[in-house]
Amino acid sequence: MRFSLLSLLLVAIVSCASIVATPAQDRSEGDVQQGARQRYDNISFAGGDFEISDPALVPRQLVLAVEQSGCQYKTDIKELPIQFNRAENRRFALVYCSAIVGSHHVFDFADLRRPRLLELPFIAQKNGFGTTIKPGLITWKKDAGVFEAETGSDMCPNSELRHTYRLGTSGGLVSRTASFVVVRVEVREKPCGRNNSEWTTVWEAPPWPNSIIIR
Repeated sequence: MRFSLLSLLLVAIVSCASIVATPAQDRSEGDVQQGARQRYDNISFAGGDFEISDPALVPRQLVLAVEQSGCQYKTDIKELPIQFNRAENRRFALVYCSAIVGSHHVFDFADLRRPRLLELPFIAQKNGFGTTIKPGLITWKKDAGVFEAETGSDMCPNSELRHTYRLGTSGGLVSRTASFVVVRVEVREKPCGRNNSEWTTVWEAPPWPNSIIIR
């Protein structure tokens, strides 16, 4: 009899433990789902271009992408805010990254939850073009529909480069992911104690012959 009572007591304890554990497990799964939902913030480009100068207001998905790229964005964000732009149905952010020679990074928002760091065409050391994620200080010239990226240093004498980009197309069709096409490269001398010289074009994209344009 004593054994039976002890057995019943053990069964009751196990049953109560199971009842208590079930809500805890449900809460744990709910927390995981809530955490997954909170990995990104809503971003609206419908109102046109805008900027953010407070690190606390930067969308979480962009913070993650920026930090993964090694960009130090908080140092100069008040002086050089993050710019959110929309052009030709493309959405992107220009994030200034502090370094010995700072530069903007361009993040594409084809997927609002997963911004992607873009590489831009950039003049190579000897000849031709390569790509870079650090094209320089970028200015969006909305009226002209182009981006200008300037790079240089505070040393003198020195020279500065300016790349002009337009939004590109792929195979004659607008691609879902933004691409940047370099159309002009300019250089200007930066002498000591004197004003900078005028920009000189060192390369400009010629118009493609109609015979090689893919429509």
